[in-house]
Amino acid sequence: MKSTSVATKNKHLAYLGLVFVILIWGISPLITLRFYKYYSPTIRISFGALTSAIALLIISRRKLNLLNKTYFIIAVPTGFFMSLANIIQKIGLQYTTPTHYAFLENLSVIVVPILLIFFLKKKPSFLTIFSAILCLFSSFILTGMTTVTNGVSVVGDLLCALAGIFYGVNIAGTGAFAKKLHTPLYLTIQMFTEVIVSFVGVIIFDVTEIEKIVFDFDWRLILANIVIVFISSTICWLIRTNAMKVVDATVVAIMMPFSSVVTAIVSTLTGNDTLTVNLIVGVTLGLIAIILSGLGDHKSKISY
Repeated sequence: MKSTSVATKNKHLAYLGLVFVILIWGISPLITLRFYKYYSPTIRISFGALTSAIALLIISRRKLNLLNKTYFIIAVPTGFFMSLANIIQKIGLQYTTPTHYAFLENLSVIVVPILLIFFLKKKPSFLTIFSAILCLFSSFILTGMTTVTNGVSVVGDLLCALAGIFYGVNIAGTGAFAKKLHTPLYLTIQMFTEVIVSFVGVIIFDVTEIEKIVFDFDWRLILANIVIVFISSTICWLIRTNAMKVVDATVVAIMMPFSSVVTAIVSTLTGNDTLTVNLIVGVTLGLIAIILSGLGDHKSKISY
């Protein structure tokens, strides 16, 4: 009885943590666009990955004795897909709108249930399938994707869509195989993987002139970046990965797209957008999708 109570409390805390992550990641696209004046996308990703990797290494320093090949077998591939997703999404953001950017990331909501069938031989429930479709549809309504080609580069949309698929691989892989791993240590390897991939990307993009290296050495900008990265990357990834130990990966995939709602609301409050019927309907359907997915997860057995 006591263990059941503790498990329930852990799930509630996990959901609260995911809500915090949704809020932070909903604001992130608007902040990211502002920093593009001072840093090229791959440079900012490399800097952010290195900052997070060092912070996570410090946090997990007393658990280094737990390192074994299992950590690398799981963390390196999931970190690789996370790195690719971050790189191509941030590049795509330059050629599309924040709302399209937020919507296309939501393709992970479809990818995760499919991958879990292969990873865990786990067939998605009716609630899971319905919630995923409803979540995707709510994002479609919210971001007005009926005008996807209106002044928006198709290349930018394709890059963000591909990023959404890669994020789905990361979520499914973490949810399926990393539940018993020490979270900070697991993320440390992921982040150092991203450091390597992103620095290779910087070199390739600069040599091929896809993207020129831009880095402002103003200490105030560097400090602001460190603080933002620590909150939006280090803290948020720790919370999300820990939450996936008790919350089904499919539910996490369905909840994360709600950050697009936050993006739309913040854009409205700052005068970059206006309150529309699409926003109201999208928010309502998104909330219903999250509630339904949570109900399905509440009935599932918690794994430790």
